[in-house]
Amino acid sequence: MGRDFDLRNLHIEVTTRCNLNCIYCLRRFWSGYEPRDMEFNTYLRILDQAEGLERINLYGFGEPFMNPRILDMIYHARRSFKDSKIFLSTNGMLLNESIIEKAVERGLDSIAVSVDTINLQQLKKIRVGSGPRVLKSLSDLCRIGRRILPELEIGIECVILKHGIEELPKVVEYAADMGVDYVQVSHVVPYSKQIYEYACYTCVSEKVISLLRGDRLRKLCEIRDKASLQALLLLHGGSRTTHELKKYFEIVKDLTSHGYTANLTALCEEQHKIHLTLRVKEALRRVREVAEDYGVEIRLPKIFSDAADRSCPYEEKHSIYVRRDGKIAPCMELAYTHPEYVNSHNKQVYEYLVGDIRAESLSRILSNERFERLREMRKDLTHSCPWCGDCPYSELECWFVKDNLLDCYGNSPSCSECLYSVGLASCII
Repeated sequence: MGRDFDLRNLHIEVTTRCNLNCIYCLRRFWSGYEPRDMEFNTYLRILDQAEGLERINLYGFGEPFMNPRILDMIYHARRSFKDSKIFLSTNGMLLNESIIEKAVERGLDSIAVSVDTINLQQLKKIRVGSGPRVLKSLSDLCRIGRRILPELEIGIECVILKHGIEELPKVVEYAADMGVDYVQVSHVVPYSKQIYEYACYTCVSEKVISLLRGDRLRKLCEIRDKASLQALLLLHGGSRTTHELKKYFEIVKDLTSHGYTANLTALCEEQHKIHLTLRVKEALRRVREVAEDYGVEIRLPKIFSDAADRSCPYEEKHSIYVRRDGKIAPCMELAYTHPEYVNSHNKQVYEYLVGDIRAESLSRILSNERFERLREMRKDLTHSCPWCGDCPYSELECWFVKDNLLDCYGNSPSCSECLYSVGLASCII
């Protein structure tokens, strides 16, 4: 394979078609969306060129069971990689007893169903087109799937939204009663400001909030109200420096001494988000307790980001993302061009493709310069890539935050506002 890239995890998007219309799904905001299946020959070409895989993930921005050849895909994955884990993520609406039996018999040994809430009225509002079939599918999976393969791994995926925080312990209890192995929770990735209003996290580092405890945050917000942000950033001394500015720079200097900076928009205008995250922190504590009591594995996201604690899950798991058209991206986030609302501003995230399996060999793709350059940066994100969540220039609409094409460290593309890198968002790979 690539020079020093040991591909162990293959993430394959088998389709971009879906039978639901979830309120937070990329397909609602994706101007170039094309509902199509991966061609079977393209799929076989990927499997033929990969080797030594530990895991194959058959899902992407679509419902895998919409692809009419998904059972054949599972079969060929198992035939090619007898010892690999074959995983699939589904919304559950197309599962029935026959499909479950065939999928497990053909080699599927790990599956997760998306269940944000067990309140069916709420579920229908969030995952438009969904219904009680999802919960029935989960029950059938645990009953029929385990009869065929006792060690079948079954999970639930939840996207946490602010109006569903209190529901999480109930989801875990329900999962335990069904016999589910784990519950994985992720914050929503907001592709618009409207979706961000449902989010219950902040991109401000928790350490910054801790350092500003007491009156310091209130003082910063008062200063921001009295003076223009431009003045705060540009006036550094002399007779024009006011008492407020001196206090501002005193606080910022202390933050800098700890390796952090301050994004005043996030700190002052989004204090409701900070208070909300404290509420979520308590809710997740209860979720952990319930999971421990019921013996269910719980995988929870972080609530605050941390500029000093970042890593790329695709790099850590030696994974790539293959789009349904055979083009390869380093990760799911960079697979397609799309809008995003992060750190109090709109952003355009441009796709970053490293090759096309239909025209090039996999080994050549994994060793090309585009992929190698990005990997070098992702190996040590904390030191190689900025984090804009705490940056004072972020709220000035700094040109580096308008898109992901370049950051102030010179990286192109940039992962400077990737929610996956700070553990706020997650997917199963």
